[in-house]
Amino acid sequence: MTFDKKVNQLSETIYAQLFPIINKNGRENRCVYLDLPYYGNIGDVLIWRGTEHFLKWAGLKCLYKTSHQAYSEQKMKKITKRRENPPCKKILIFLQGGGNFGDLWERHHNFRKKIIADYPENKIIILPQTVFYTDSNKMKNDAELFEKHRSLTICARDEKSFQILKDNFRNEIILVPDMAFCIPQVEIQRYTVPEILGSTLFLKRTDKEINHTIDCLRYISQEQFDVQDWITIDNRYKEERILLRLSYSKKIPKFVADLYAQKMFQKTIINEGVRQISKYENVYTNRLHVAILSILLKKSFVFFDNSYGKNVDFFKTWLNDLEAVKFI
Repeated sequence: MTFDKKVNQLSETIYAQLFPIINKNGRENRCVYLDLPYYGNIGDVLIWRGTEHFLKWAGLKCLYKTSHQAYSEQKMKKITKRRENPPCKKILIFLQGGGNFGDLWERHHNFRKKIIADYPENKIIILPQTVFYTDSNKMKNDAELFEKHRSLTICARDEKSFQILKDNFRNEIILVPDMAFCIPQVEIQRYTVPEILGSTLFLKRTDKEINHTIDCLRYISQEQFDVQDWITIDNRYKEERILLRLSYSKKIPKFVADLYAQKMFQKTIINEGVRQISKYENVYTNRLHVAILSILLKKSFVFFDNSYGKNVDFFKTWLNDLEAVKFI
């Protein structure tokens, strides 16, 4: 399958899977979107941007968008309890997708659990997530908490995550691709730079998801190549430092951080990611969203697994029919 057909297929799957959930038991046309990535991981920012395109396509008016750092409980309660004439439906809550469902990246998962516990009457959709637990007791406790919620849908990002959720959680579980595929390719192309002939990039994650059992370098056929992580992680961007200061400040209103994130930060981070990938002719990576961004850029790549199988599970579920992708 070509890259164009794959992007169309996956974006259509997202719309087909999520739209009926939104409309179930009456149409909600207002929402909030929480746990936005106010940090320099370009992949998570791509998810954020794709989700915004989905919300716009679905005709949802987003009343509040923020990260867990800048979250205002007072503002959230004011929005969810608002009364209008005529009265609006209960506010729909979207929680950011990604790869942090479980006990590996607990800061985001703990925030997710807080929102689920605090808003039992609101319909909540956890956007596509990879699921990974090292402690089965923590998974059992999470399942018990989630089961108490009246209307919670969990989106699994791959078949393995879907099966884990179906086997252990009693909420509504659906299989949905990564939200970054909702970004129009024409928007991504806007940020590209000319490709350097013969250039090769190994974009290598260096955090706790790195897979030490794979000697990735032996699979790189070119003699000369660059080894980098996301440029916004290797070099802590001033935009991220500004945003974190705004988010945690006790003197500046939280909405200032949200405004800066949405008007400046998001665009800058995506621009840097596209520029970083688009200038290379050959791409090797163990980051999932380098693979996804390469697909949006119509660029062939070699894909390595991460530490716990996130990449291979996503590849098997959605990408194994792509002609220009090699998985190691």
